[in-house]
Amino acid sequence: MCFLHIMKTISYETLIAYWQRAPSPEVSDFFSILDVCLQNFRYLGKRNIIRKIAAAFKFVQSTQNNGTLKGSNPSCQTSGLLSQWMHSTSSHEGHKQHRSQTLPIIRGKNALSNPKLLQMLDNTMTSNSNEIDIVHHVDTEANIATEVCLTILDLLSLFTQTHQRQLQQCDCQNSLMKRVFDTYMLFFQVNQSATALKHVFASLRLFVCKFPSAFFQGPADLCGSFCYEVLKCCNHRSRSTQTEASALLYFFMRKNFEFNKQKSIVRSHLQLIKAVSQLIADAGIGGSRFQHSLAITNNFANGDKQMKNSNFPAEVKDLTKRIRTVLMATAQMKEHEKDPEMLVDLQYSLANSYASTPELRRTWLESMAKIHARNGDLSEAAMCYIHIAALIAEYLKRKGMFSMGWPAFLSITPNIKEEGAMKEDSGMQDTPYNEVRPKLSHMENIT
Repeated sequence: MCFLHIMKTISYETLIAYWQRAPSPEVSDFFSILDVCLQNFRYLGKRNIIRKIAAAFKFVQSTQNNGTLKGSNPSCQTSGLLSQWMHSTSSHEGHKQHRSQTLPIIRGKNALSNPKLLQMLDNTMTSNSNEIDIVHHVDTEANIATEVCLTILDLLSLFTQTHQRQLQQCDCQNSLMKRVFDTYMLFFQVNQSATALKHVFASLRLFVCKFPSAFFQGPADLCGSFCYEVLKCCNHRSRSTQTEASALLYFFMRKNFEFNKQKSIVRSHLQLIKAVSQLIADAGIGGSRFQHSLAITNNFANGDKQMKNSNFPAEVKDLTKRIRTVLMATAQMKEHEKDPEMLVDLQYSLANSYASTPELRRTWLESMAKIHARNGDLSEAAMCYIHIAALIAEYLKRKGMFSMGWPAFLSITPNIKEEGAMKEDSGMQDTPYNEVRPKLSHMENIT
């Protein structure tokens, strides 16, 4: 807290002079301290505030029932213990010895509206002013969390403004850029209030404007991390956060389009598809919240008059359509696990959605082949492996490592044209394919 107070009150000139004199390891340590501040002053949320108070009452009541307070004034002792408990839990949040005390008194979707809980809180707060002070104390903690977020955003903005030349070295592919970017992404990885997130989104829009090369040129690592975290916010419970995340996502794709001289959004397209596949497993996205965010992104594309005469709106529409197909097929696969034919159809639909991403498409084609082989449909399984071979041949041809692409397999099946839909991005990590890579050994075993 003292460090943040100094950072908030110190003059910009003094801070800039310190950064200019400090060696690189010390600057990295400075950002590490900012990370620690974000993690320790994270936003708990209103629900956790209510749960915290309810858990405090439960703790006091259980202490009274166990006879700990015998021979003392119940009301005074309750007030004193409650204040002491709240102070200790706020000072040691997250420690294992306090974990059991932070559990909610009532669990479930309607816990916060439970009449008994609300009546208990109302009666206690009106009868004792100390409980009101506790609520104010917890509200203060929430406000401090937001203030910490805004203070660190100001520091990041000042740093990127005064170190723009250093951050742009090697086309923004340097350790300093990676360090600053990691701190920006930490805002999404640690709980933040909706108010704070609005400022985070605004700061990131400026960051993308200043350093587009960091995302759309060279390695795709930063672009992939950015897409993952922003898509995760598209599934946020707050509608305002969903809208802000969708707007940032659209802005990011448009910057990619402009960076490529209005030709395509290949980089963001591929990374968003990969991020969706990861989030399906990590966060279970795909519900109404996420669908609402996709609709907002589409509306931005349709209403952008400056891009109306370009192919950008069509590219955005194609991307959101592929994402919806992935989400729908994934959800339905869980429902039809015992229906082999329906499962294979869904796998095929999902593989087509991944047509632009060779590694993901190969994975799903292999899954289809295994299902066919398990069901005794050996010719269908062999056809899946032919598609995999054509996909890899096309990839190697575009890399200049193989003389023939997907047309070499056209005499076997006309559907092989699907493997020509691959999108190329020089910044993606090379897929470890070579001439021996195609799993034709599986086909030999089948035939």
